[in-house]
Amino acid sequence: MQVRHFFAALMLAFGIGQQALAEEPKKPDVQQEMQQAPVAQEQAATSTPAEEKPAAAAEAPVAPATPVVRAEVANPPSEASASPDWIHSFFYDVKVTDVLLAVFAGLLVLLGRDLARRMRDAVSAAKDSAAVAEKSATVAEKSARVAEDALISGQRAFMFIREIKTYLHQDPATGQFHWTIHPIWANSGNTPTRGLSINTSYRLLDAPLPAGYDFPESQEDLIPTIAGPRSMVEAVSGTLSSEDLAAVKEGRKFFYIWGWAEYHDIFEGTKKRVTRFCNQLIEVDGDPAAPVNEHNPLQMMFGFHAENNYAD
Repeated sequence: MQVRHFFAALMLAFGIGQQALAEEPKKPDVQQEMQQAPVAQEQAATSTPAEEKPAAAAEAPVAPATPVVRAEVANPPSEASASPDWIHSFFYDVKVTDVLLAVFAGLLVLLGRDLARRMRDAVSAAKDSAAVAEKSATVAEKSARVAEDALISGQRAFMFIREIKTYLHQDPATGQFHWTIHPIWANSGNTPTRGLSINTSYRLLDAPLPAGYDFPESQEDLIPTIAGPRSMVEAVSGTLSSEDLAAVKEGRKFFYIWGWAEYHDIFEGTKKRVTRFCNQLIEVDGDPAAPVNEHNPLQMMFGFHAENNYAD
């Protein structure tokens, strides 16, 4: 509907223009007659002597000229009625070139609209492509980061307490027995550690550890070591007499082992790794004051304390 209205408006404009062109040549004639009437009246006045009385009779033929001119000027509808109206001019006086120009102008409008639509579509497609490319780059970056994290997690060194071994010893001088405690650390990763340090503390207490205990470090000098892939490292050992072990069995004493292992893995840009632990001697089977044999299978069981156990 908009294109048809546009063509109708163009045709109407051309019709009105043709009518104006048809009327334009007649306007100078009317203006010329209006200009000639005063000139003729002036000539008639100058040609007759001023003293002759028949001048009034000579002026008589000139006098009607002015009303005639005024009638023609004041009554233009007589010529307008003779000229073709705008409907006739619109349908019959429009030239072929005018129609072609109107059609060409309409085609230019349609072409402009089509080009604008195509440009909007191209801009929208470019924005969509940029968004998809950005999203793909983000997904690729995340995938690469996930793959790198998976590689590090699967291959890096990871230290943890694997077991706590106990050995029975007898003093030849006194004949009394005592036990040595040996925490065993293991590296479950496929790569070695760098700058490994292990700290271990032993405490025999009269009461259980309170909540929020700060687990102080051992004051012994740290000896840097290394744990290879899938290897084990023994920490500094502790000692527990048979009397203390009997007190733990009877519930009069409480025995704890805690400490930490700090190290770096071989991957660049990773933070320092820390593993902390705290174990409690929770059960003793057998007689701590007697030798271990088939009749006295002494066993000590350690369990994790409620606090100070984590790794990163």
